[in-house]
Amino acid sequence: MRLFSNAVVRTFAPSSSGSDAATVTAATDTSATTVPDAILVDGETIVAVGTRAELLDIAASESSTTAALASAGGLGATTVIPSLEIEEVDCDGKVILPGLVDAHMHSVHYADSLTDLDLSTVRSLAEAVEAIRERAGQMPFGAWVVGSGWDLNKWDEPRFPDRELLDQAVPDHPVAMWSVDLHTLWTNAHGLEIAGIDDVTADPFGGEFVRDDEGELTGLVREDATDLVARYIPEPSREEQVERLDRTQKLFLSQGLTGIHDFDGIASTLGWSDLREADRQYIRVSQYLRGPEVPWAIETGWHTGDGDDWLSRGGLKLFSDGALGSHTCHMSSPFPEPSAHDSAVPEGAAHEGAARAGTPLEGATHVGAAHEGTTHEGTGDSRGTPAEEGNTEQESYTYPGNVPEGVLSSEPVDANYGIAQMSEDDLFENARLATEAGISVAIHAIGDQANHHVLNVFERLHQTTKEAEERFERPLRHRVEHAQFIQPGDVDRFAELDVIASMQPHHCISDLHLLHLIDESAQLAAYAWPDLLAVGAQVAFGSDGPVESANPFAAVYAAMTRADISGDASTSFQPRRRLSAAEAIRQHTQGPAYAAGLEDRRGYLAPGMDADFIVVDTDPCAAEGLNDSARVRNEAEGEPGGAEGEPGGAEGGVGGVEGGVGGVGSNAAVLDHDGLLGYESEEALFAHAQAIRDTTVALTVVGGQVKYRA
Repeated sequence: MRLFSNAVVRTFAPSSSGSDAATVTAATDTSATTVPDAILVDGETIVAVGTRAELLDIAASESSTTAALASAGGLGATTVIPSLEIEEVDCDGKVILPGLVDAHMHSVHYADSLTDLDLSTVRSLAEAVEAIRERAGQMPFGAWVVGSGWDLNKWDEPRFPDRELLDQAVPDHPVAMWSVDLHTLWTNAHGLEIAGIDDVTADPFGGEFVRDDEGELTGLVREDATDLVARYIPEPSREEQVERLDRTQKLFLSQGLTGIHDFDGIASTLGWSDLREADRQYIRVSQYLRGPEVPWAIETGWHTGDGDDWLSRGGLKLFSDGALGSHTCHMSSPFPEPSAHDSAVPEGAAHEGAARAGTPLEGATHVGAAHEGTTHEGTGDSRGTPAEEGNTEQESYTYPGNVPEGVLSSEPVDANYGIAQMSEDDLFENARLATEAGISVAIHAIGDQANHHVLNVFERLHQTTKEAEERFERPLRHRVEHAQFIQPGDVDRFAELDVIASMQPHHCISDLHLLHLIDESAQLAAYAWPDLLAVGAQVAFGSDGPVESANPFAAVYAAMTRADISGDASTSFQPRRRLSAAEAIRQHTQGPAYAAGLEDRRGYLAPGMDADFIVVDTDPCAAEGLNDSARVRNEAEGEPGGAEGEPGGAEGGVGGVEGGVGGVGSNAAVLDHDGLLGYESEEALFAHAQAIRDTTVALTVVGGQVKYRA
């Protein structure tokens, strides 16, 4: 057995779970109100949560040595404790939380991003080119120079890169530099030559080779056209990919993640399987398929929920629309015309649209005239391309409130509503085939119209899902990935249809500079985590890494503040939709557990649950500047069983606001609060949020074993 002691234990156990404190009480006849400071683990399972003294008594009562002494009329348990075979881990007064799980991750791409050249910190085109030149100088002659992370919006003089400077600086190496969103590839003449692409090469359906006014290639390659270059980039060997994944899982563990839902399909399946076979997998992984892999999955009998405790099978990823920054998420209101944003979109960018292959169908419905684009399956899939994120000198608008009427097109034929990558019927048919085969479905939907169509699909799929669940004797929990903009009438439908909203809080604060693209008059629920929770919908938080950092504490900060990661309170977007730290933690623990059908095993700390937890230096449930009622609510959230009618229970408030933070209909009024979540001031809220953002993880325990130690 292992005893983790000298800690403040926040169990996050729902009131209906059977409180761990009650279990301890039954065993030791001790008050259930005692704040737990220890966890007792046997193998991979939690035995009990309580005080150190209580748990030592429980351990002693189960000891064969103690039992023998007791039967012989010998000494009591306390006397024989020194002889018990218990490994005690001193947590140094820190806080124990349930292990956090990222519900939307691309592990292979994250692993590659840690190895390839990182351009995320460069501040100019010249600096980027110099970094590429230096990396090329360290490589064998003619080897590909691969990297990612460039973002022209962060450059001192925002401008689109081209191949001219690369050709001068790195003539003898092919170059492939992915943009921060992984939707655009910047290459040089050598790279284009190897790929067999020249000025007369036609753009593929769903992609574009960007050309200048004279029709010459600029070196920028977008969307599906990137595949025609990327396929010539040598992939790491299987052995090297395993080593990359190993380094990546160690980073995740250091950030407090004990599990991920991985959307990199078969590419990640092979790597994680190799780690598992080598007994080197330290983090739990639920794997999700990509569309083209479904025929193979059906043929080989892949079923959601199969696998083991460390490598389990998830569902199928489909795409409904594109992304916000590329003007391709499917909206019910048109995007502003490009003329309103000066020259933010280069000539030729209107060809970025297209379909993502389905299984077995494929197709797309183009619903907008300009800037049509798509997402890149298997990569970070919810950001917009820098090509459309605009020049920093452009006129800026804020959402909601002041988008000038003239910005929106008055000609319906010219208006851009984004794209539907699949028609509703095609989405349904693909989802039906997967569901009938025992595979749950996760559909990417960012725009409000895309979310509306996806909810229609799941409504039509209801009976098929019910029958499949009975046939395969397991839950098939369908999901919407991202769900960033939702029509008011659709918020309740997430709960009514039992559709999980898989959301990424960091997207909200990364998109602050893009929200002028949304029509305020539509009154959409934007990044509306509390709205969904208030109506009883299931929400699971993740990162969409490597598009965003995998650090879950940055996501908690984003949910609490809805403001720039720097801590600038003036940037906060719709503060009435903030979420308390305790509730944000819950969506990183119980949310992913429910999505994976493992809510009876993971997501909180109680007897019989998997021993997955972390030890951290910051308490998300307690802080200076919380008023008494909010402090009680927050601390109840982390205590065993919570309190009925409070955030810690199965019913009641959300986000630390009296009565819950609502969404639409009868709950709408409670969104009109001050956004302080019970803190005495904005300064107090941000002080706590920033402390959580900067949390240090001391220990990460997965399956009862310490997998990371600072």
